[in-house]
Amino acid sequence: MSRTIIGAIVAVVIAVLTAVCYVVVSGGLAERVKVDARAQMTASRLPQQALNNARLDLLNLSGRVEALAADPGVIGALRTSSSADRVREANLAFARFHSGVRDPVAPDVLALIDATGNIVAMDGVNNPVATELKDKDGKLTWPGLALVIDQTRPQRRVIAEVWNYPGRGLMRVGLASVVDTQTVDGVPRVVGAVVLASSQSSKLAREEQVLLGVEVAYFEGGKVHATSFRKGDNTEDARMQEALAPLLTQGDLVKRAFAADSGLASPLTATVGGKTFLVGAIRMPRYPAARNLPDDYPPVTAGALVLAPAGREVPEHATAGRLVLVLGAVALLLALGAMWLASRRILDQVDELEVGVAEIINGNLERTFRPVGDDLDGLANGLNVMLARLLGRPEPGEEEMDDDGNPIVPGRVEFDEDSEARPPAEGPSPELAALAQEPEPDYYKRVYTEYVAARRATGNPDEVSFEGFIAKLRVNEGKLKALHQCKAVRFRVVTKDGKVTLKPVPIF
Repeated sequence: MSRTIIGAIVAVVIAVLTAVCYVVVSGGLAERVKVDARAQMTASRLPQQALNNARLDLLNLSGRVEALAADPGVIGALRTSSSADRVREANLAFARFHSGVRDPVAPDVLALIDATGNIVAMDGVNNPVATELKDKDGKLTWPGLALVIDQTRPQRRVIAEVWNYPGRGLMRVGLASVVDTQTVDGVPRVVGAVVLASSQSSKLAREEQVLLGVEVAYFEGGKVHATSFRKGDNTEDARMQEALAPLLTQGDLVKRAFAADSGLASPLTATVGGKTFLVGAIRMPRYPAARNLPDDYPPVTAGALVLAPAGREVPEHATAGRLVLVLGAVALLLALGAMWLASRRILDQVDELEVGVAEIINGNLERTFRPVGDDLDGLANGLNVMLARLLGRPEPGEEEMDDDGNPIVPGRVEFDEDSEARPPAEGPSPELAALAQEPEPDYYKRVYTEYVAARRATGNPDEVSFEGFIAKLRVNEGKLKALHQCKAVRFRVVTKDGKVTLKPVPIF
């Protein structure tokens, strides 16, 4: 089996195991997330907690605005007829308000209103627009403000609700009447009001998301104003406002929340932005309750959506799935890398052995195999032993060494590369015919004797064994027969310039 097939099998096995692990882990986790989300939403724990948080915020807001309305500086600012004194007294009252509040986030709107609904002073604004809270006809746009400055009811009224503030969007707003008890006739009267408002922004939604562990969206009427959904740069994903808008009109989720006394509605499953959620709705609270307000006071139109992930898109699922895939990819790379390194290590050693075998096939019988590496050193040594026994030379460890530490190979036989590749046109000569007809045992013995005698005659005697000599002849005969496509190859002993060689003679 080739290395490519083995690598492909390993890759397929790891890929299949990774896929199985991904399905088992992510599928089980996704189902668990669905069950948990359904349990929390069905029991209304998450919507109820969101509603309780909104109630606490509005209760805190009503207490803060009521305390500000009772500040002597606020009352003094509305008593005086001097504009400069009004602003100065109001700003001092605002400063005392900020110093007594631990909330690090300042309100978006902090204003003092006179008995006609005009803005007398606004925190952080030097010249506020006096008619900001009135329409073009001079009528107050906010029913709650008209109620708290009503002169026919000489008592302090406090209202805290979520309202679409003109020009500023959806806000949590607190209103409190400013009542002056020091009058000429001794009857208290309402001289103005305090407005305290904070935006129902995506930042607030994000804080709510951190508390609840689910996404939150604020809406009013048929429009989503802010959500906790974030983009990669941690800014609000405004596209989700449009994606959530159909939930306000489709089905009866919002209707049920606004019709229920509890202000809650049982959740439903919905797909938003390609993701699956269990969605619950709550009606924003108001203080005081509707029964303590006039019958013609507008109903609450603001609410919130609570969205619990219920699909495979939840962060836990995505993280687990990515981890399984990453581990599978790493395992695949490590396995293939290990196979490649192992094969390269062995192949380099095999290549060296192949080169040596090729040289021996081509007639270099003096070739020995050097150590190639731990994996195939035994094979290289075995080949050396085999050649030594076939050629009658010393086995590894028994040979003599030269000054450079290389083994001295005795019995070296020199071959002449020149040969007659084609038969003569007039036919073979008597000498060639006799050479071809000579019996093989006699031929080998004669050539060996002539070669050894010629070497001695030239003063270059060499201890070459008969077996080694014949083995070298046979190797070269086989190579030359394939090269010249002849019937046989025989050798003549040739002495030229003091050098003894064996010249091949092809027999066709």
